[in-house]
Amino acid sequence: MKNIKLLMIAFLGLTLSLNAQTKKATNTLLWEISGKGLKKPSYLFGTHHLTSRKFADTMKVLQEKLKSVDGVVGEIVMDSTVQQRMAPFLVMKNNTLDSLYTKAEYKEIDDYIKAKNPDIDLKELNTFKPAMVGILIMLLDNPEIKDTADGVDDSFQKYAKSNAKSLYGLETAEYQGALLFDGDLQKQKKALLKSIRESDKNKLKIKELKNYYLAQDMDKLTNFFKIQDEETKEFMTELLKNRNKRWLDQLPVMMQKESLFIAVGAGHLVGDEGLIKGLIAQGYTLKPVATH
Repeated sequence: MKNIKLLMIAFLGLTLSLNAQTKKATNTLLWEISGKGLKKPSYLFGTHHLTSRKFADTMKVLQEKLKSVDGVVGEIVMDSTVQQRMAPFLVMKNNTLDSLYTKAEYKEIDDYIKAKNPDIDLKELNTFKPAMVGILIMLLDNPEIKDTADGVDDSFQKYAKSNAKSLYGLETAEYQGALLFDGDLQKQKKALLKSIRESDKNKLKIKELKNYYLAQDMDKLTNFFKIQDEETKEFMTELLKNRNKRWLDQLPVMMQKESLFIAVGAGHLVGDEGLIKGLIAQGYTLKPVATH
């Protein structure tokens, strides 16, 4: 459980070819926020929670904007207390995986995990909620993720702490724990089985999202987050739309006090209900900033 902070945010905000191509001006993850009485501009940057800090470290313009602000804003403040505060949301009370699933289903999950890593025994995870086991399987299916323990989100917060800048979270670790793991157990049960049975499809989707992100293709990211099935529609509404609404209430007050570098999952930036259009609707001017 060393990488618990990474695991917990893996789905918030959550996940193209990198060859040279002609880019639209709006194809950038970095946006300047000005107007509406702001004394200094703030900046909005879309992150991918499973991307290494090296991605942002290569962006000279981004680093300059980060230095220019008074404070950094993340979805949550990622500190040493996050693991402890989220831990209670990971386990089931008065239930176990071998009770929740039939013997055949339990064996199907156990066999899948063992095929990926023989050292992991499902019995050891018996009290964990299916959603937590689902994240473990996602990590087993995508072993390259282990190399991103020092992720891009965390790098901005470490920079703030090291350079005497203010650091804020838009929500609490407890809220994110509840969002990810307090859903209906029957829905979690079905989702875990589906993730195993459709693992090849899921791996392609994760790769697709990562490639769109690294290419900063905002159009493709917009379309990616538009596609929802009925099983995930309610969760995605809370994950993106409802959280965006709450953040759009918080950010104006915060930006009036200090200039900020706001780093949240890229999925929160795009679409009709995203932060870019939401801030524009409030009267701010948002300008795309090329990152190189």
